[in-house]
Amino acid sequence: MKKILMLLIAAPLLFNNCASFLNGKVQKNVTVGTKNAKSEVFVDDVSQGKGRSVKSKMRRDADVKQIKIETEGYKDQYIIHYQNQKSPLYIMSWVPFGILLYPPFLDIGAKSFNYKKSVSVREKLIPIKEKDAEDKYLFVSNTAFDIDEDDLKIRKIRHRSLKKNKKNKFKDVDSNSESVNFDNSIFTDALNEILVNYKYTDTTNTIFKSKTNSAYLSATVKKLDLQHVYQTAARSYMSFLKSELEIEWDFQDVYGQSLYKKKYKTLSGEFSYDHNGGETVILSVKDAISTSFLKFISNPKVKELLKKGTDTEEKLDVISLQKGALVSSLSDAIESSVTVKVSEGHGSGLKVSKDGYIITNFHVVAKSQDDITIIFKDGTEANAELVRQNEKLDLALLKVDATFSKHFNIPSTKNYSVGDDIFAVGTPKTIELGQTLSKGIISGERTNTEVQLIQTDASVNGGNSGGPLINGDGQLLGVVNAKLSGFGVEGLGFAIPAELILEGLSIQLK
Repeated sequence: MKKILMLLIAAPLLFNNCASFLNGKVQKNVTVGTKNAKSEVFVDDVSQGKGRSVKSKMRRDADVKQIKIETEGYKDQYIIHYQNQKSPLYIMSWVPFGILLYPPFLDIGAKSFNYKKSVSVREKLIPIKEKDAEDKYLFVSNTAFDIDEDDLKIRKIRHRSLKKNKKNKFKDVDSNSESVNFDNSIFTDALNEILVNYKYTDTTNTIFKSKTNSAYLSATVKKLDLQHVYQTAARSYMSFLKSELEIEWDFQDVYGQSLYKKKYKTLSGEFSYDHNGGETVILSVKDAISTSFLKFISNPKVKELLKKGTDTEEKLDVISLQKGALVSSLSDAIESSVTVKVSEGHGSGLKVSKDGYIITNFHVVAKSQDDITIIFKDGTEANAELVRQNEKLDLALLKVDATFSKHFNIPSTKNYSVGDDIFAVGTPKTIELGQTLSKGIISGERTNTEVQLIQTDASVNGGNSGGPLINGDGQLLGVVNAKLSGFGVEGLGFAIPAELILEGLSIQLK
């Protein structure tokens, strides 16, 4: 009798878990709808097939499945799918033994729930505009998360609320303004990765850039909304993430001058915490950045700016500079070198006439053309005017209200050879190091978009830009304009040959 009674008690318990016992570990024929017949569907990185309607297999393990849809020529799409349908085998919990133990125990095992039989991507395909032969190369200038407290949202949202509000105006279940500290390198790395993937960055030739073949992108995240979406309070572990970003893009020329700005608000795909783990937030943000970039790069104005220019320069009227006493020694050269201070830093320069003319690099003054200060060897300062520039050669002619006792002579022909000993004069690193002299040799001659450059192993830094490259007698050989830097990189500096200055800036000494 006791055995029969125990069996009657155990039977309802057994049958209340029938779905978990009888349902298969894998649900077959879950249909994933795509937007293109050539789309390939991946579930947790495993390919399921190609087509507009792909039959896939998904394990009943209570994990949110990460679905990626790859379509050639279009940005990857990300959606999720999870078990939110009670298995039909749940009826076994009621018949026949549910009536013996009412209410019946709930079967909440992983296998007791099914996936909906179909899931489809909702967003439109976003075409990828890759760089073509007529487009400039793009490089990252600056990235930043510049988000006010009111523009940072971290929200928990029921999936049911998310589905009912197609305009994303759902009710917050929980909102807070706790700080999220993003390492800005995440943004920079993401943008660099995008430029490489879409072939906008030349990874084989990154030393020489010119206005005709290169441009820069600056991007700032202005708003960030992290949306943690879950099914129900009882099954909150079935959750995923969407990120909405507002990014301001700034298209700049090679000298950092802003040419066009535009803001875009974009929403990422859906990313599973179960599959992506600690990378979920980063992947979601990167996806939104990629969408925003593709919108910006497809803007008609940006398309126009992307087209390569020509090296033709406007014909300038000749300016006559007053000739005075010429530099004839290293000490003269140091005295005739100056520091060029601008709002965003400093560079170097050299006196080229008796009546106050100075030459530097255009990139030194490009973003501060109305705020240029010259600091002389004795520490005195003078305001300078930008008279003209040659952006192809990266040269600028400045004018101060002063009379120079000595100045450099500008040669009309080449006056150097590979292997010659040379000196660079300039202001490396900080203004306090003005008129620093460093020694080296001419290591080679290089060509940058049909412009000849002198390569040197002399120690130069960013602040040396615009300073003179000279020989032991103080004769001007070139104007320093570039330094290749990086981990393990030493002894790679470049200068504009001095014989290009007269014609390039349309000046003469009289």
